[in-house]
Amino acid sequence: MIFFVALLLLGLFLFIKHFTWKALPWPEGAVKPPPYQGHRGYWKGGAQENTLASFEAAKRRGLMMIELDIRLSGDGVPVVFHDTDLKRLKEIEKIVLHMTATELRAEAGAPSLEEVFQSELIPSFINIELKTSAMWDGTLERAVADLIKKYKMEKRVLFSSFNPLSLWRLSRLLPQVPRALLATQEEEPENKIYLKHLWLAPYVRIHALHLDYHYVSVEDLKRWQKRKVPVALWTVNDKEKAEAYLKAGALSIISDTLGEKPSANL
Repeated sequence: MIFFVALLLLGLFLFIKHFTWKALPWPEGAVKPPPYQGHRGYWKGGAQENTLASFEAAKRRGLMMIELDIRLSGDGVPVVFHDTDLKRLKEIEKIVLHMTATELRAEAGAPSLEEVFQSELIPSFINIELKTSAMWDGTLERAVADLIKKYKMEKRVLFSSFNPLSLWRLSRLLPQVPRALLATQEEEPENKIYLKHLWLAPYVRIHALHLDYHYVSVEDLKRWQKRKVPVALWTVNDKEKAEAYLKAGALSIISDTLGEKPSANL
């Protein structure tokens, strides 16, 4: 009987926690996202997504922040690449984890995160999305944190990930860097129910949510705001919708096309 009462109380606690949790206070001195971020840089003008060319194009448009995707190469280097393989972008039957960083640079145009940090031609601020499904292996997080410390990027970056445990690991490595949990309601095998419904969000030390705008209304956004949970929306390419979200209190809009206008030579 005591066991069942304890179980009931635990369930009640978790239920209440799920609907009442608040984000951590934004770290003092950390980057505050601008209204618009360039999703994988700016590649609509012809540059390949997630490349130095797309990041430079974003800066020429006047964007202050870009979003990019980081995963590990086969030789353990954090590289800028979204997919697990080269099929979509290059029509090559190769897997990122089976290639070295040098091979990925040559065959897919994928720069290393270190190259990005070394560039003076890209926007000042970076939303680093960590592409990892690892539960216990923190190799990617440690490698990224080491580079951030090496180049003193702590006040120029924020983290985002679909993996709650990745963000929890980063909270221990670089607690002063903001962290946002990515989520979507999209039906995919890897999008488990606990990811869709943010069940781990109260426990992994995050400062914001980055949500798929297809599943978020303006009223939803206002409710999150009342809960003191900042929300950025991705990937919003409709100007009217983006402005409505910003007016309702969205933290930022991650977009392929919106933001500052291109210069004459773009």
